Amino acid sequence: MTGFMRIIYIRSFVITLRRFVIGHSGQFTIEASLTLPIILIATLLLIFLSLFAYQQASVHYTAALTAERTAYIWDNSRKDPVTGSVGLGQTDGLYWRLTNDHVMNLFSFMLPMAPVSVQLPASGHAAGPAGPAGKLSRAAGSLPEQLRGEIEYSNHGFLRYVRVALEKKFHVPSMARYWRGKEADVETSSKSYIVDPIETIRLTDLTRTFIGEIQGRIKPKDALKTMVDPKTSVKEPVKITSESEAAEHLRGLVGGVSKKINVTPETVRVVDALDSSNVAHQAFYTFYEQNLREQMAKDAELLKQGTEIRGVVWHFFKVSKNDEMRLSQGLKRELEQKGIVVVFHE
Repeated sequence: MTGFMRIIYIRSFVITLRRFVIGHSGQFTIEASLTLPIILIATLLLIFLSLFAYQQASVHYTAALTAERTAYIWDNSRKDPVTGSVGLGQTDGLYWRLTNDHVMNLFSFMLPMAPVSVQLPASGHAAGPAGPAGKLSRAAGSLPEQLRGEIEYSNHGFLRYVRVALEKKFHVPSMARYWRGKEADVETSSKSYIVDPIETIRLTDLTRTFIGEIQGRIKPKDALKTMVDPKTSVKEPVKITSESEAAEHLRGLVGGVSKKINVTPETVRVVDALDSSNVAHQAFYTFYEQNLREQMAKDAELLKQGTEIRGVVWHFFKVSKNDEMRLSQGLKRELEQKGIVVVFHE
């Protein structure tokens, strides 16, 4: 190639390059081919991050809810973990805080004693050992099986808390797994302190009043003997043979006294037992419904006035073991409408 031809070739190359740089032909195609993959990758990344954030929030909500519910029902292991309701008389005993609440954890700074913990997943929330481990097991049994982690309870005296640590697998795309090298895990923990207002009020009132009264009057050994759960003794059933005995038994039962009350200036009502709350209790041993309706009219008028009594309770006693105490449905409805409570003593 001669020198002249080389100059012409270089000049044509420069002109072509200048047209490519300065001209707009094909510019949209090149820009679209570069920006569209970037937009697509960014969109997929945002969706992935949104799913991860949702899983993180969901697991944290579960941990916080479990910790709060477990701490709320901690004072009674028989409470419903969702509603907090408990049956009448279902308690853990009077001194469970001293005997069955992991009190030795207070000395963990001296002895190698770890908090009570339950590993997840756990099956069955009704069964389980008694004490803190049983309460934690019942809480763990309500969690989904795909959650891993632990629930632990720590007792530091005034500071008692339940800590829930959860972990859940998060399935990531194959490309992200290749970069990370393993599956991603959603991890979170939540802590809820146990508040016992009833015990706090009881201890405050005891410190303010009772301690000052017994100080120096009782020995420590004698005081420890009194710290036992109360035991109920079985008593022989009281035998009622007359209406006067029924009224006397009723006065001892409610701590009331017999009293005459003027319903109207001409009508007098004799209350068998009027307690300290001004509730009138009436004993019935043998009765006729016609007499009961006359008595009901007097009590309804006293309740309507609201000056002498605040409530009326009728007590019916059986004449014999084979006797069945029955009231007609119409009389029962009338008593309910008048606000009179009926109690049968078997």
